Amino acid sequence: MKKQTKTIWVAIATIAVLAVVLVFAFVHQNKQTTSTAPQNTATVAKKDDNYVLRLGDPGGVCGAPQQIAQVKGFFKKVGLKYKVVKVDANTTGIEAVTSNKIDASNSLLGSIVQPIANGAQLKITTGLHTGCISVLTAKGSTLKSPKDFVGKKIGVAAVAGSEATFTKRWLGDHGVEVGTNNAQVQFVQYDASELPIALAKGQVDAIAIEDPTVQIAVKQYGFNIVASSAETAPFNTEYCCVAYVSAKVAKEHPEAARKYTLAMQEATNWVKTHQSQTAAIQVSNKFAAGKASVNEKALKTYDWKASYYGGQKAFIQVGKDLQKIGIVNKNTDLNSLANNAFLKVKDVQ
Repeated sequence: MKKQTKTIWVAIATIAVLAVVLVFAFVHQNKQTTSTAPQNTATVAKKDDNYVLRLGDPGGVCGAPQQIAQVKGFFKKVGLKYKVVKVDANTTGIEAVTSNKIDASNSLLGSIVQPIANGAQLKITTGLHTGCISVLTAKGSTLKSPKDFVGKKIGVAAVAGSEATFTKRWLGDHGVEVGTNNAQVQFVQYDASELPIALAKGQVDAIAIEDPTVQIAVKQYGFNIVASSAETAPFNTEYCCVAYVSAKVAKEHPEAARKYTLAMQEATNWVKTHQSQTAAIQVSNKFAAGKASVNEKALKTYDWKASYYGGQKAFIQVGKDLQKIGIVNKNTDLNSLANNAFLKVKDVQ
């Protein structure tokens, strides 16, 4: 009986030892599995390095940063793989990003705040420069001040676009009602190419357009510039253009977003001291219409200093003005919106 009892206890002890061994083996195996995490991260990073960023094709003088980053090799310098995607002329950069046609681009800030407030999935990564938009009146027009525009028609390419937004902010700052329900000014939409003709024919009292169409129209028709985001205070110190990526790219390919932003900032700062060359590059590559000598004058009115924080500050200011005129909900927390809308990448200024 004693011998049988001893045998039972030996069996129990053996089972216990085996259990401990199995537990140890399980834990060790789990640690090995966990230790593969850095390898997975490396795999993701490698995949991210190979990602080809789809860039929208920014035309015009204002799109200089991305144009120069391509031509002068700043994208190549940071190791970014990319391709330029042409989108329909009637499709904005924001629409192209949110519909997954492109991954990144640069656009006028005035066209971005409202879509982001409405839930557009994109991340702004840096402010680029000031300037770009002007309000023009016909030769001999008596319209000089914002109050003179009450009861008048202003032609724009899009009633919710950056040109209309700038004009509404300028008028609103001087007491002219521009809200949807009580507007004292009528905005009329035309194809962008037809706006100077519409003003010359007297179909509208003023137009809001971008450079270099501004300089071309002034020279051709003798139009007057009554307000300019490059030279009219307080807009002349405010970033008008920003670079952005889709929220998907920001999350899944952060290194591509970082490289894109760094190259855009370097290109912007290069333009600051190479405006003559920039104008020549834009015209020779058909990035912008007009003559290089004329376009250079527009470039010289901008402040070319890329800044993440400058872009964020401008975003909040534009948002405040849009709240005043009823375009953005007055209950929107603009600071929180800006924090969520911007992506701060490593080494960005």
